Amino acid sequence: MIEKETIDILLLVLPIFIVMATGNILYKLKFFDQHFMSVANKLIFYFLLPVLLFYEIANANIKSYSLTYLLTIMGLAIIAMFVISFVLGKIFKFNKSSIGTFAMNSFRANYAYMGLPVSYYAFGDKGLTIASILMAFIVPLVNLMSVISLILTSNSKMNLKTFIKNTLFNPLAVACILGIIFSVLSIKIPLFINKSLELMSNVTLPLALFSIGATLDFKKVKGDIVIISFNVFLKLIILPLITLALLKISSTSMTFESKVLIVMLSSPAATVNYILVSEMGGDKDLASSVIIISSAFSIFSFVFWISIL
Repeated sequence: MIEKETIDILLLVLPIFIVMATGNILYKLKFFDQHFMSVANKLIFYFLLPVLLFYEIANANIKSYSLTYLLTIMGLAIIAMFVISFVLGKIFKFNKSSIGTFAMNSFRANYAYMGLPVSYYAFGDKGLTIASILMAFIVPLVNLMSVISLILTSNSKMNLKTFIKNTLFNPLAVACILGIIFSVLSIKIPLFINKSLELMSNVTLPLALFSIGATLDFKKVKGDIVIISFNVFLKLIILPLITLALLKISSTSMTFESKVLIVMLSSPAATVNYILVSEMGGDKDLASSVIIISSAFSIFSFVFWISIL
């Protein structure tokens, strides 16, 4: 029999997936088309999400949070997942182009589109603030390691423009850095501007969930289902498990911030993985399939991890 606590947690995250499902249904009923989704994704990635991250971080008192320890754990967990994925790829003799994609799918997640909404609905405003601050450090790290993963296994030469765009001038990273500067220097944002940023931020998470839902199409799942399933398992279960193990080894208590970190790292594979793989000669089928399957099954992994926490 399912415990009441588990049902409560399921009801906590269920609205997120109902919004995703609604986006999928409306897309299939042609309330909006592929062109609209393309424009919406561009709006979310280049404007709305940066506005949300800047607003949350700039208005947070970063100096009141002691996150150095947590960021170290996060970095170690992601690097460990990076190494483990490559070793597994070699052991099981994956195609060269698949190994880099397999590794990237294991640590680069939909932290913005999925991690932020779940952190907010599971932990409230403070959860969203902590998740936004963590994003400031997650984004540059996973972007850099994603490019390295594909460079090491791709037959194509490194594109300097792609490298710079994905590591230095990612709009999410830029917004996070600006937010940190405003927070650390205690720069006051005029009230009318702050209210405007708040209004625009409120649009971001629902639209992002609609966008994720509209892209879920199981007909696009191609490739070896065993490898795909293994990749999804690494992302949804093993990465947060590594993080939890590192936290338990190095600390006696599980803090609020630690819980947010684990939930963030249990997010499904990032939709932008497919774009980067396409640009750098990775395995496009593996990327798209893991994105779809991990997004669909993340409802169970989120419930699982929040239950444990």
